[in-house]
Amino acid sequence: MRNMLKNSPAPMILRAVFSAAIFLSAVFHFAPGRLNAQALYQLKTAAPAFEVPLAPPPQNATLYTLAPGLNVYFINVGQGDSIYLELPGGKNALIDGGPSKSATGPLAKFLSDKKVTKIDNVVLTHPHSDHYNGLQYVFSTMTVGNFYDTRMDNTGATGDDTLRAQVANQGTTTIYPAAGDQLDWSAPGLSVKVFNACSEPVASSVGGLINDCSITLKLTYRGSSLLFTGDMQEDVEASLVQRYGPELKADVLKVGHHGSKYSTSQIFLDAVKPARAYIEVGKNNYGHPTQGTLDRLIAAGAQVFRTDLDDTQEFSVTGSSEPAELSAE
Repeated sequence: MRNMLKNSPAPMILRAVFSAAIFLSAVFHFAPGRLNAQALYQLKTAAPAFEVPLAPPPQNATLYTLAPGLNVYFINVGQGDSIYLELPGGKNALIDGGPSKSATGPLAKFLSDKKVTKIDNVVLTHPHSDHYNGLQYVFSTMTVGNFYDTRMDNTGATGDDTLRAQVANQGTTTIYPAAGDQLDWSAPGLSVKVFNACSEPVASSVGGLINDCSITLKLTYRGSSLLFTGDMQEDVEASLVQRYGPELKADVLKVGHHGSKYSTSQIFLDAVKPARAYIEVGKNNYGHPTQGTLDRLIAAGAQVFRTDLDDTQEFSVTGSSEPAELSAE
């Protein structure tokens, strides 16, 4: 036992510290106020070098690394939308919150695993519960910089009123973007353009009218682009094609309205020409996504990803100085 203690790191460290203390005392006794180079060298070499091993991560832990560039996560929240974005320069954003406001729900788990405590920009595309419920959890537990909202009031629900009251009570700045606006998300090299929104007060309980107020954003970074459409339907799609035409072109399309038959029209796909299409969908009684929508996406040459089949999906555009690289998992 004595030999084991003698050779263990703890006594070696104690001896080194004790020797260093005696040495320092002698140095300052004979040369008060001054530690010369030779004494410093001797002090540095008096104690043996040693390393303290890092504790291993817990088993089955999910480890995330904030990579440079733009990283977009299409979160599997069931039948609803929620997209989390890591922005260039370290900011972040959340587009919609999915249907669950529970602290044990899928959005809460995702944000907890990512150790997110602050979100710089939160977007509610439109006031339907499968998009805003999770935002109630966000505003109850996190600091939010800016809240982007439509002026559509869903008169058939109260949850949107509850959320907006939360936002006001927290003192978060609410912004009502209009079509054509450029949003400043303080992310170097990132452009955020609004293509659709209801920026003037309007009220309805009609689902289609509420869907058509969806804030629609196009993000462009290092020559790559992503189009987020909320639940926008084919009538608004047609008007956007007429107004913006080729400007709608995007590498990535967040498919409108969970793949509903009322969205992702042929004229819209002809303008967007997506290489990848992400459908946020879960178990439902609506028939989402419809086979017609899937067929049109495939015919347009898009690689289709579904959160109900493929789970949470990540899409990244690197922030290196090399030509832009795209990756999807």
